[in-house]
Formats: sequence, C-alpha cells, structure tokens
Amino acid sequence: MLDLSVKEKLKEPGYLELHLAAVAAIARVGKAPWYDAHFVRRFEAAKLYLDDVAPEKVREFVGGFTPLEPRDGFEVIALEGLFDQATQQRIVETLRSIPPASQDSHEKQEFGRTIVHDHPYFVELQTQLLPLVSNAVGIEVAAGYNFLSLYGGTGRCGLHMDEPISMYTLDYCIEQSAVWPIHISRPVRSAEMASFNAWSPEAIKADETYAFEPHILRPNDAIIFNGSSQWHYRDQIPAGHFCNLLFFHFFPAGLEELVAPSKWASHFGIDELVPLCDLFVQAGVDGFG
Repeated sequence: MLDLSVKEKLKEPGYLELHLAAVAAIARVGKAPWYDAHFVRRFEAAKLYLDDVAPEKVREFVGGFTPLEPRDGFEVIALEGLFDQATQQRIVETLRSIPPASQDSHEKQEFGRTIVHDHPYFVELQTQLLPLVSNAVGIEVAAGYNFLSLYGGTGRCGLHMDEPISMYTLDYCIEQSAVWPIHISRPVRSAEMASFNAWSPEAIKADETYAFEPHILRPNDAIIFNGSSQWHYRDQIPAGHFCNLLFFHFFPAGLEELVAPSKWASHFGIDELVPLCDLFVQAGVDGFG
C-alpha cells in the first residue's frame, strides 16, 4: 500500500507520470536473483528509469557509485585471536543469554540458521572495532549493522554479494563443532558483473577467473573481506554440526546516502529520482520493500 504522502503527490500530473515510469522500470528489472541483491536491483531500476525520463543524467548517476568499487589490490585480511579472553567470554555469554524466542527464524529454511540483529552489546563492540577495520582496509569506515548468525545442522549460505552498507564484513567465529570454510572470490568491479537477469551461481563458481579461495575460521578468529564486491558462499555444513558466527558490516564513512537507495534523489540532486525513491520505501509495492 502506498502511504498518504505518496497518494497526495500522485494528484500532481507531473509526479504521476514519473511514478508510472518508475513502476515500469522496477517491473522490467524483475526479481532479485540472489540473496542481498536488493541494492543492485534498485540500481538497475534507477538506470532504466533515468534512461526513460532523464537520459542526460544517467552518466552522472552511474559515475557517482565509484566510491563503492573495490580498492585496487584488496585481499582478504585474516585476524587470528581477535579479542582478548574477557571479551571473547562475554561474547559467548551474550549469545547464551538470548532465548530462542528472541531469535529471528525467518531464514531457517533457506540458510539453516537463526539470527539476531544489532544486539546492544554487539553494537557497542562494533563501535570499538571502527579504528581497527579502518586501518585494515585503508579508508575510514562507518558502522552499518551487525548480526549474530547461529547455524545448525542444515546450515548453508548460497553464493551472493552483499549490499554496499555491508561493503566490508568482519566475519567472526564465536564457536563451532566443525571446521566450515567460507569460499571468497577475488574482488569484482561492477563492469565485470554478469548481466543481472542472466546471473548463474553455477557458472560463477566454475569460472576460474573468479579465483575462489576457502578461508577457515576457528573460535576467536575473524576475516575482513569486501562483501559487496567479492562473491562468497558456504557449502552445506557437515551433518550434525553447528557454527555460531558474528558479522560486523561497515561502509566508507560519509556515504550514508549513497548506500541508501531511498536517499539517491537528495544525494545526487536529481529531482526526477524522487518518485522512484518514494517507491523504494513503500513496503510491498516494488516486490522487495
């Protein structure tokens, strides 16, 4: 359902015309082909939309995303024994204190996990990690969000890239009953991305040019990788085992509006984007809100 503010705007003929073009562009893009592809879907819709209503602004819009491209020479960063014993113990105790009823289970079927977003202690811990991550990746970063990911015996994580609010992920292993590698590709620039509608996880995994490598984490170890530019996945966890992970997500400081599609009109100063950005915040309207 459209909210009242949008319904009022639709009374204006000019806005209505742009709104209809925005709806058509979203429909042309179709469904998000992989987990966490909503940002890319919005980006593709915005390009199609601007090409229809303001083609002279497409180049400016596309060029504005350069700060989200991977840094030259970036490699996965290993952090062994990340926290001191007291912090490590508090993380475990915090995990134990969260009752199952407070864990989000909507990803149980697809990922075999329950999750907890932005627990107050983990938010505090993420703030403490800002200098370490900034120094590791070579730019100042801001905190996106974090979540606890509790994988059980059916745990798995299909091939995907993250949204840019998760441009840099610090993947921390709390505890596990078996070694369970994460497979990560080399950094991929947007120009190398497969066609959104022709995306094939099997083809990407089989393509040697992506140079996938397995990374093994043990309790209190972490890695930092560029989740929005590096394909990554985990195969099925060994039967009967578990792995409890904590993901801290970061993005380049100062890009709060760029990583939020609903803010693109104000970020770029492109008025024509307003009706499209209005749709990005309407639950259920665009197929992924």
